[in-house]
Amino acid sequence: ATARERLGDDHVHCGHSFQSLEQTQDGVTAHFLVPSSSEEKKAPWHFTGKASFTGDFMVGADGLKSKVRAHLFPGEKAVFTGWRIYRGVLEIDSQIYDGKSMLLYGTGSAACVLYPVCERRRQAGKTLLNWGINCHNSILAPNLQGEPPEESWTRRVGKDEFVHLVDGWKFPEGSFKDPSIDFSKLIKDTPDGSITCYTLFDRDPTPVWTVGRVTLLGDAAHPLLPFGSQGAGQALLDVEALYTAMSSCKGDWKAGLKAYEAVRADAAGKVVLSNRGMGPTKLLKMFEDAVGTKTLAEQAQWVKENQEEIAGFSNDYRKNVSAESGHASTGASGRGTPFDGIMGFGKSPVLLVVDFCDAYTKPGSPWYCGDPACGVVGAVAQSVDVLAKMREKGLPVVFTRVVFNKDGLDKGSMFLRKVPTIACWTEDNPLTHICKEVLPIEGEDVMIKKCPGAFFGTPLLAHLISRGVDTVLLLGCSTSGCIRATALEGMQYGFRVVIPRECVGDRTLAVHEANLHDCHAKICDVLPKSAVMDYLDTFPNAAKKARKA
Repeated sequence: ATARERLGDDHVHCGHSFQSLEQTQDGVTAHFLVPSSSEEKKAPWHFTGKASFTGDFMVGADGLKSKVRAHLFPGEKAVFTGWRIYRGVLEIDSQIYDGKSMLLYGTGSAACVLYPVCERRRQAGKTLLNWGINCHNSILAPNLQGEPPEESWTRRVGKDEFVHLVDGWKFPEGSFKDPSIDFSKLIKDTPDGSITCYTLFDRDPTPVWTVGRVTLLGDAAHPLLPFGSQGAGQALLDVEALYTAMSSCKGDWKAGLKAYEAVRADAAGKVVLSNRGMGPTKLLKMFEDAVGTKTLAEQAQWVKENQEEIAGFSNDYRKNVSAESGHASTGASGRGTPFDGIMGFGKSPVLLVVDFCDAYTKPGSPWYCGDPACGVVGAVAQSVDVLAKMREKGLPVVFTRVVFNKDGLDKGSMFLRKVPTIACWTEDNPLTHICKEVLPIEGEDVMIKKCPGAFFGTPLLAHLISRGVDTVLLLGCSTSGCIRATALEGMQYGFRVVIPRECVGDRTLAVHEANLHDCHAKICDVLPKSAVMDYLDTFPNAAKKARKA
């Protein structure tokens, strides 16, 4: 209601299921499925109607299973943590302490959390109580152990699946005004059919939220495990940072999105990693490991003796989360980092294809990089139409290969000393051959190199200067090695270096994304392939240039 009031009914559209997006030089268009009848409104997975909306930029805030994120970063995988949470809500004629408190209770393998969720009932002396049991896979019945078939927030479960986990649990004296309440009673009184179970999956933080005109927000950008109770708070910080950045950049949405990402991506990523330490729940494990099997008197004594450590843990956690939340001014320019410059495109580009060889794309090769989220196989496939576009426009293309002398003349190379396994990359080794999908054609140069950088020890620099090149469009592999080294060399020699992010690959997603992040911050521009294709479309086709000549 508030959104409709502030934005107007014409700007709020419910019941739309996101399917895909398209980015162009002029804007971004999002495509949705919508209900085409009153019956379909009851079953969103059966929508048959279609709707599309176009804007200058797009914010994907569609949660843990974000389809927008999946579109930007295809192939990402969530990893089952081994933990799951059972949740229920019920009304009781009692209160936890003052009626506003949260109670955390349990062990290092089965912890419960209880808190009120309705102020009106508190004022009436009652509690609408939300309870949850977070338990590890290992303590469940054998038929429930292992990775669940899918991640879900809404799976309904029976009480017999978990009630035995808290059998005999008594809350500390004074927790409830009604002393007869224990956890078994709460579960028994929770309405049948209302208890849900969701399994906890984890995703690595990504340093990149923005691709072209599209950025992410909330769980779509940084899905958080619930241990630190940070999900909603971090999303609100995203909203604040995005508003501040876009307001400060005065209509320059590119600068605004970059400023937003600079303030929030790294900070939220640190909170994601902090939550893997189980947040405040870790205190329960500390307690259990120390005195879990001891008497109440011994447990009380341990708490008394370790007050300073316990308080220090809590204070450090609050301090770290606050520092990591990126809740800081972006400065007068609206930018949160000194590393936010843009090189931009020049007037005379070259396509530099670095080391796309069969060693990285042939299954069974020791150097095979087939990860669908970041691997070289996918990067080669993404590069085919960029290469075709360069040829269509009559623009220069240069390839590199790593090839060593078979007679051992290169044995003094420090590169070979560091990576001796590639000494077998000689001319007669078929794994050094350029991938068939991107083979050079007549008139395209192939440079042989013996170090990561494409400029070092090759005639590449002289070649580019003689052709009047000012922009290097860089594709190839690996992101963390030869691509980064070549980008650095190119920048140092005075070229504008642009990496289409889909067209480079590496062995692991974390290394790949971290190096793209650093390259974009300090060395070159890392852009979506669509931006590079749009740039190339500004050039006339080769046939038109020939007629004009």
